[in-house]
Amino acid sequence: MKSVLMKNLSIVLSVVLNAFIGLTFSACNSQNQGAMTASTSAVKNTDSCNVARIVYINTDTLMNKYLLAVELNEAFLKTQEERRTELNVKAKSLDQEANEFQRKLENNGFLSEARAIDARDKLLVKQENLRRLQEDMIAKTAREQNELNRQLFDKLTVFLKKYNQEKGFDIVLSTQLGGNVLFAVDGYDITSDVVDRLNAEYKAEKGK
Repeated sequence: MKSVLMKNLSIVLSVVLNAFIGLTFSACNSQNQGAMTASTSAVKNTDSCNVARIVYINTDTLMNKYLLAVELNEAFLKTQEERRTELNVKAKSLDQEANEFQRKLENNGFLSEARAIDARDKLLVKQENLRRLQEDMIAKTAREQNELNRQLFDKLTVFLKKYNQEKGFDIVLSTQLGGNVLFAVDGYDITSDVVDRLNAEYKAEKGK
């Protein structure tokens, strides 16, 4: 469960970064289109988009070290464990009742056919209720995960916009273990700085 959730959170970050890349290229295109109407010397001065400042963030590392993501993940897992325990207890109890019904049926333990039918029908109702409970838990899990992703998405979007106003990067890529960035020289990986700043902001907000 943990690996699945953290993978989903990494995907959320990738979406944020991809959107950021799209905004950057749009800005570059706008600058280049404006330069087309200027003089030759002006075009030479607007060639900065051809030398893009590219950096990347390791989303696996970010999701494992960003305190908000870690806390959200732990709370999510705790809720799922509680629900799973509740469901397993109910399923085990129902299984015991079903076995007892079968034992009585095979040994003519019911005083009448009507009582056997009544016991069977009660079991079927409990089985249906258990099925509905399971479906309800699955739906709640999906809603909570979507809300978790939305919360993280909003935080990262706001942070990256503010962060890049200071740094002025042209492209921020995302990668993970086995991802697209197989090698980069020092200076391109900004994961540590991003994590430190995100955590500093999160601690400050929690301290208010």
